[in-house]
Amino acid sequence: MNERAQRRRGWFDQLTADISYNFAGFFIGLPAFVLAIALFSAGISTAIIYIGVFILVGGLYTARFFASAERQLSERNRGPLPPVYYKSGSNSSRLRAVLVPITDLQSWKDLIHAVVSFPVRVAAFSITLTWIAGALGAMTQWMWMRFIPGPPSDIWDLLGVDPALHWLFQFATGLVLLLTLPAVAKGLALLQRALAVGLLTNERRHLQERTEYLTNSRSSVVAAEAGTLRRIERDIHDGPQQRIVRMAMDLESAKRRLQPGDSETRELIEGAIDQSREALAELRSLSRGIAPPILIERGLPAALDAAAARCPVPVTLSTDGMGTGRFTPAAESAAYFAAVEALTNVAKHSNATECRLSARAEEDVLTVEVHDNGRGGAHVGKGTGLAGLQDRLAGVDGALEVDSPAAEGTTVRISIPVSVIQPV
Repeated sequence: MNERAQRRRGWFDQLTADISYNFAGFFIGLPAFVLAIALFSAGISTAIIYIGVFILVGGLYTARFFASAERQLSERNRGPLPPVYYKSGSNSSRLRAVLVPITDLQSWKDLIHAVVSFPVRVAAFSITLTWIAGALGAMTQWMWMRFIPGPPSDIWDLLGVDPALHWLFQFATGLVLLLTLPAVAKGLALLQRALAVGLLTNERRHLQERTEYLTNSRSSVVAAEAGTLRRIERDIHDGPQQRIVRMAMDLESAKRRLQPGDSETRELIEGAIDQSREALAELRSLSRGIAPPILIERGLPAALDAAAARCPVPVTLSTDGMGTGRFTPAAESAAYFAAVEALTNVAKHSNATECRLSARAEEDVLTVEVHDNGRGGAHVGKGTGLAGLQDRLAGVDGALEVDSPAAEGTTVRISIPVSVIQPV
């Protein structure tokens, strides 16, 4: 039952559900408590002769059965519980699979719940029953009291209340019990549900597994994107780019074969040659923006060297700490484009006269640092491309640090968790 359905449930239906839960919990909790104590005691006392281990396993499976029944009761009463996970023994031998509950924390929590929840279930059953009986009995005492043999006497006589008003006080007491019954039944049901949530579910493990799943999914998407971009770059290089080069060569050949007086055709061919050169330059620029060939073929140090050479501001490059291995395509692409974006910011916004680019890999973390001697004052939210850089790094669990005091230059530090995948 979801929250919307629970809101649609009337107060009387909810009261009936709470009372049923409080009553049913007792009849489940009684055998669960008895069997849990008996099997656990027998298992511990005979564990030295090994048979006790199997008795203990039987006790854990029994506790799991009653825990499942408790979850069903709680879900019928207040809606779905957080998920529960048990340790799987499907990949083990038959004997180890049977003994899995002994090493499963959730199985022990089921056993603890069978013991700890029993006093709560007894209290919930007793209080609910007392409240109902007290309300109905007090409100109808005026009718059935006359049939009790002997002189009637009750607490109102001890309090000195006029006998003629006893029925009124008794009815008022019953009415108070009746009006407070929904709150009392609800409180007791919620107390039992709280024990079920605390001991019979493991939402934390569910969240951990969900986090691991999303992390793996994102890593797969990022890796697939990097592979796709590299494939597109390769297709551009081997397809349209080569065709444009061939077309330019053919146009040059046609130009040389023209008659000396055919100036109009010569102008058309020269214009086509210029257009093909521009298209080739744009295509190569687009290809470098997707995945530069030098990064794919020679790795990150060579690609950073090429990026530093293209920067209008003189750049001192240091890649001594890079080691001799290649990293994952996604990590290399993120590090390269982050460095290029930082160098672009230096050229456009810093008014710097020199820049230092360094890259190193230490303890499975790739760090790229760009420092300039410009005017400083840069930060992520200032529209200098750093916000987009931060988003790019988030796809590979990277981090961005910007240190840019006014008039003291800017340092951009990029950190990406990596692993070496192959030697260069």
